[in-house]
Amino acid sequence: REVPEVLLLGGFDAQVARTPDAVAVVFEGESLTYAQFDGRVNRLARFLIDAGVGPESLVGVGMRRSLDLVIGMYAVLRAGGGYVPIDPDQPAERNEYVLDTAAPVCVLSTSRDGVAVSGHRVVDIDVVDVSGYSSAEVVESELLGPVRPENTAYVIFTSGSTGRPKGVAVSHRAVVNLLSWMAFEYGFTDSDVVVQKAPVTFDVSVWELFLPLAVGARLVVARPDGHRDPEYMLSLIDGAGVTVAEFVPSMLGTLLADPAVQIP
Repeated sequence: REVPEVLLLGGFDAQVARTPDAVAVVFEGESLTYAQFDGRVNRLARFLIDAGVGPESLVGVGMRRSLDLVIGMYAVLRAGGGYVPIDPDQPAERNEYVLDTAAPVCVLSTSRDGVAVSGHRVVDIDVVDVSGYSSAEVVESELLGPVRPENTAYVIFTSGSTGRPKGVAVSHRAVVNLLSWMAFEYGFTDSDVVVQKAPVTFDVSVWELFLPLAVGARLVVARPDGHRDPEYMLSLIDGAGVTVAEFVPSMLGTLLADPAVQIP
């Protein structure tokens, strides 16, 4: 698609200015407005900048689904870096290989997730003190360098089923192109409620995480492993008023087989 020369968080920034008091992210009964979420992202981003994160540097993100996970990913991008998702439940050998290959500045995690990697600095963002950092907008002069649409937004690694996992760097421009197409093709609006349930090591998670907040919609984050539980997913979709969810065919078939599902 023909898209403007903007960064991945450009749409989100516009929504913060437009509807600061609207609910942005919900997880297990806790919610943050666009302004609250933005403030937490900005504080962590400034911490990351001080740690040396900037354009074309990478940060590992090793957390299970939570508000902290979403804040961490947005903060890496706000600091100008690219995120590298790792799954705490995957073998340590794989995760260490991914991180050794990516060479991140640090790895974001939480004290409850207990990600264990050797040779890399781990920052538990649920306990690190960022209160000394401003929650205000991060301006370009604070960054370690200018961020452009061709810079890396994230690096995702293949499954490695036919050998060693291989990392693919994806630019801001590429993701913005995808989100622009999806928003138009599926008619997303600020009245939508989108559930985020794909593992962040699966690239489907990218549109779930970034498209809703780019159009002013609400992002509902499923609990860890909740995507494997049809009963839980049905309850979440119904209770949160979810309007958009993505399923692989096998999981969709399981869900539709549930007697509680009524197809119009």
